[in-house]
Parts: sequence; structure tokens; C-alpha cells
Amino acid sequence: MQTSTKPADSSFMRELKRMLHALTSVSDADSLVSLLTDTHRYLRFAASTPAGDAQISRPALMPQLWFLAEKILRLTEGSNAADSLTRSARMLGSLQLTAPESPRRWRELQFGYKLLYRATLTLRLLDNALEHQLLKDTVLQQHYQQRRFADDNCPYRLHVQLPLVVAVMLLDCGLLDVDAVTLLTGYAGEQDASRNMDADERQRYLAVSKVAMHRLLSDALQLVSYRGNSKQEKQQHQLQQQQQIKFIKQLLSSASGETGALTPLLSLPQVYSSIVLPGRHRYQYEALPKASLLLKDSVSRGQFPAIWVKHLLTITGIFPQGFGIAFIPAKQDSAFAEKYELAIVNQLYPPSLAEPLCRIVSRNLQYRRGGHNCQVSVDHNLYFKPARNRLAVIPPQRLQEILTQLSADWEPGQIRRYMPRCWQPQQFFSQSEHQNLWNNAQSKIN
Repeated sequence: MQTSTKPADSSFMRELKRMLHALTSVSDADSLVSLLTDTHRYLRFAASTPAGDAQISRPALMPQLWFLAEKILRLTEGSNAADSLTRSARMLGSLQLTAPESPRRWRELQFGYKLLYRATLTLRLLDNALEHQLLKDTVLQQHYQQRRFADDNCPYRLHVQLPLVVAVMLLDCGLLDVDAVTLLTGYAGEQDASRNMDADERQRYLAVSKVAMHRLLSDALQLVSYRGNSKQEKQQHQLQQQQQIKFIKQLLSSASGETGALTPLLSLPQVYSSIVLPGRHRYQYEALPKASLLLKDSVSRGQFPAIWVKHLLTITGIFPQGFGIAFIPAKQDSAFAEKYELAIVNQLYPPSLAEPLCRIVSRNLQYRRGGHNCQVSVDHNLYFKPARNRLAVIPPQRLQEILTQLSADWEPGQIRRYMPRCWQPQQFFSQSEHQNLWNNAQSKIN
């Protein structure tokens, strides 16, 4: 028997893969995808069956929704605010670094990677919105003021965060209805799920999905039975669930077109995740930092309030978590080195939108472990023209030395090709020894 020589994933990556399996496995009857698909079938069957006739059993959707929401919170929420930001950055970065691009894996991408990305970013956007009074709802503010980290009975966790995560999990539930799936992939899966639909086809697809989602929200969000003997606890349990389900429906109504204070909370992370993760034919890795420009365009079109876009970009910056940065390292005398190095964006809330907080992962263009964190300035970041211009004037002899390190068959006309605007670190991250980008490390400004 041949044993694999590939080292095991980090503990977080193993946990993340288990979470993705619990969300998207079509062979697991208890996965979110399976339960949503079965629930759509059940509701169709129940609607067409005369009362009193034999009924198929209702899928146990709600218990699994609450269970999965708890697991997502344990992956994103820490013992304090700083720990929660680190966990969220790790989640977002890991999803970016491992997201599949195959259109055949659309369920895994839509209900695994994008779902987790949206849930994480929505949680952080909610914190920000409450902290800066973008949401002035007195009940939400009261729960936020009572927040207690690492406490499962925290009112903010029970009444706000948990139903918010469930709402994100149900945001695209209509896409799993049989009619919607047929429109997307064809009757036998012959259609490319990432193709660009024409206007009529897309309108029909969205309409069918929206009807299926509202049917599920209307008929499938039921109370989970209380297990115990206390009448008072049973009443509290039912009241809590009623409030949670009411909030879920309120969030999803806002996200599906009804304007209101909560509308950007789910919709803005949904748009952002659709830009920075694969899944569309027009997806281009090098163009991911332009997500900020697309969001600003959405403001001019009246899709989102400018203040909400501003606060989301305050959290993310221009460069998404996990994005590969190529930069010119600074010398001790603040001069520019005649080379470039590689880094990966690994922290939220950059001090400047265009200056990402990163983990340096190379030294002399050789991969390394245990590098320090740095804030990469515009003048040093090869994504921007000033830095590329500086590297372009390196003496030919030194440039030849750098290019020789990168490739044995380089040619003089390829100089610009070897000054990348960015780099793709997915293969680097696939090795377990390179997956711990979020542990404590010394920070510098470059």
C-alpha cells in the first residue's frame, strides 16, 4: 500500500473542510444542500397532495440550520474583538486561497465557500454598523451593548448573530429548487453553470428562485421542539425561536428587494463575495482589487448607500483577504531594494485602504515560513504603477540576476512579465507548512 507523502492540512483547514462538507455534500442527507433540496421537493409534494392523504416526512431543516450556524460562529468569533477579527481574516483568506474554479462545483462554491465568506463578512459589517450607528434600531443596539465574547448565552449571539447567519445560509436557498437548477445546468447537467445567461433567461432564473425561496421561508421555518420538563423554559425557548425566525424573515425580505435600514447588511457582502470569489466567466484574479471600484459604481447607480460601502471598504481595504501582493522591500535606510518579494493579505481594517496588511512569505524570492507582518505602501506595491516604474530602472545586470532566479529561459523582451502586479498563492497555501499566516508575528511598515 502506497502512503501519501503530502503533509496533513493545518487544524483550521481540516475544520474548514469538515464545515464545507457539512454544507455542500450531495451524498450526505444531513448537509445543508441536501436538506434544502429535499425541503423544496417536500413543499411541492405537500402543496399538490390532498389533505388526509399519505405524506412524506418533512426534512429536519431547522435543527440543522441552528447547528450549522453555531459551528460557523465558533469559527469566526473569538474571546475578544481582536481575536474575532483574526479569526474572520483567517476564514476569509482561507476561502479565497482554496475556492474552486470548476463550474461543475457550483453547489460547493455557492453554498460552501461563498456562504461562509458572506456570513463572516456580514458579521463583521454588522459589528461595524452598530458601532458607528449605521443601524440605530434600539433592540439591536441594546443586544450589542450586552455583548459578551465567548458566552453561548450572550443576547447578541442568541438574538442577532445566530439568526443573521441562518439568514445568510438561506439567502440563495431558491437556487436549489428543481426548476432553478434545470435552468442553470440543463436537464442532464449539460449547461455551464458559470456561463453568462441572456437577459430573459436570467430574469426567469431569478424569478423561479425567488418564488422557491419565499415558499420555503413561508412554510419551512418552524420551531424546534423543546426537550425538557420545565414549562417556563419551554415558553422561553418558543418565544426566543419566534423572535429569531421573525428577524430571519425581516433580514431576507430586506435582502430580496424591500428597501430598509437592513437592506445593505446582507446584500453588500453578497455582491462583494460574488466579485472576489470564482464563479463567473469574467472572473480575473488580477482584477480583484477593482471590487472597490465596482462597489463605488453601485453607489452611483443607487444600489447601495455610500456610507455602507465606505464602511465595508474600511473593513476589507482594496485588496481582499488572501490576495497575493508583490512588493519592493525597503532597505534599512528607507531606500528601495533592487528586487521584489511576495506577501499575502492577512488582516482586516488596514490603516489605509490602498495599503494592505500582509504576511511576508518570501526572502530573496525563496518561500519561507515565519515571516513578519507588514503594511505595504503604495510606493512599494507592484500593483501600482509607481512601484513598477522604480523596478523597471534597475540596472540590467541586477535585473538579469533576478530574472535568472525566476526562470532559466527568460528573454530580454519579457521584463514586464517578470514584474508581476500580483501573484497567485493558492499552490503555496496548499502546503500545510504555509497555512499558518495568522499567528502572532512582528509587524513592520514597508
